[in-house]
Amino acid sequence: MSFEESETEESTSSLSDVSSLDDDFVRMDLESGNFDEETTGHEVDSQDWDEIQSESDAEFMEDYGLVQEVTSVSGDNTILPIDCYRHFITDEIIDLMVRETNRYAEQYLQTHDIRRRSKSRQWKPTNDVEMLKFFGIIIEMGLVQMPELEYYWSSSQLYGSKIV
Repeated sequence: MSFEESETEESTSSLSDVSSLDDDFVRMDLESGNFDEETTGHEVDSQDWDEIQSESDAEFMEDYGLVQEVTSVSGDNTILPIDCYRHFITDEIIDLMVRETNRYAEQYLQTHDIRRRSKSRQWKPTNDVEMLKFFGIIIEMGLVQMPELEYYWSSSQLYGSKIV
């Protein structure tokens, strides 16, 4: 069998597969609907589709939903990106994350056999400031692309972050 013959057979086979899939789709569509009459595939294709009409003609009003003001920490009442961030990530959330991180570390150290040279032995409880720095680095990782992951945690002047 030549290359042209095999290519023709493959395209014929794939066309019949597509046609079979189309027939199956039309059959499934007709079976799922509640039609009183028998409909052919041609009739389904020729049906006109209507635009979906809105159930309400009400206009959008800005005061819908929960409205809270973001409070500014700066002296001139300018709202900075950190103000928006702190509006959602509150001190209570940071405190909870610190408490649960420290609790997990204590449980881990108590339940695992830690080797003498393990970095886990160097664990010190974290605090709010350290947790905020951690999230700052995570946000920076999404904004600044560096060649290696460890460069985000570097304190060198070339790759280091002001956060670290």
